[in-house]
Amino acid sequence: MSLPLNQGVLVESPSLRTSALSNLDDSRAKVVLSKAKAIVFAVWNGSGWATTAQIAEYFSVTESAVKELTRVNQSEFQSLETKTLTGKELRDARQTLCLPSRTSQVRVFSALGALRIAMILQQSQVAAQVRTIILDLVAAVPSITTQTPVPAPALPPVEQRLQTLVEAMKTLAELTGGRLNPYMEQYFQDFAANLLAQHNQQVLSGSKEKWMGVVNFAETELGKKVPLSGSHYRGHLGTWVRTFYPQLGERQEMRLVNGTQQPVYVYACHDPMVANGLTKAIEEFFAHPNPTAALRTAGAFATKKPRVLVKS
Repeated sequence: MSLPLNQGVLVESPSLRTSALSNLDDSRAKVVLSKAKAIVFAVWNGSGWATTAQIAEYFSVTESAVKELTRVNQSEFQSLETKTLTGKELRDARQTLCLPSRTSQVRVFSALGALRIAMILQQSQVAAQVRTIILDLVAAVPSITTQTPVPAPALPPVEQRLQTLVEAMKTLAELTGGRLNPYMEQYFQDFAANLLAQHNQQVLSGSKEKWMGVVNFAETELGKKVPLSGSHYRGHLGTWVRTFYPQLGERQEMRLVNGTQQPVYVYACHDPMVANGLTKAIEEFFAHPNPTAALRTAGAFATKKPRVLVKS
């Protein structure tokens, strides 16, 4: 289905607004919003939310204008876009959302909810800019036609990947005159050993389960190169997932790391929900300008980490 490319249809039609949001998730919605203006979402229960006051500040309108807009269009908002916090949910989120102690209830919005507000709100230049970005995205989506399914890309067989690894090590050794960086050599050895162990375990058990460390998942499944040092280095990536996405699992297995057996957190990547959660966590990690600061704010480096998590 193609949409008429003008802002008027988004303002007037609830069905077209929902259609425009159908191909977006919260992560992409945040990207759209950030292109127009910086917006802060507090991380609570593993996802980002903004209060009515924060939404009003983002769109440069009054809080009462946002409340009236959401009241009139209440039936249009979906559960993933807005919720009203009371009771235990409110108590759990009070510190994260910086709410006054006397607040008895508060309405919050996800990034998708903020996009829906942008498509309805007329007296806001920021909202108009967001609508333009949304329409550009819609225009970039090709019309749905019957096509021959394209096979999903698959990793080469284990034997081929090991052969490629061996050839790469030989080439590096030749280029460096036989003085291969010991850390790099050990990394290659660990990778090969873990690859064989995982392959043999699947062959012996006949299991289709795929348990992977977050760095292995990022590099082999998402094609991300995880640095060995710096703010976005691999140790901080694992801490990011365990801090902000603890619901993805707490299983540990002994794996070779730097030539020694060490407990490593592994995740059930055969489970689509876990794989999607890891993908979201990794994308957020690399998109954050200073994950070290965010982890420190969340208490990730403390002996006892708080359950309420905040990303700055």
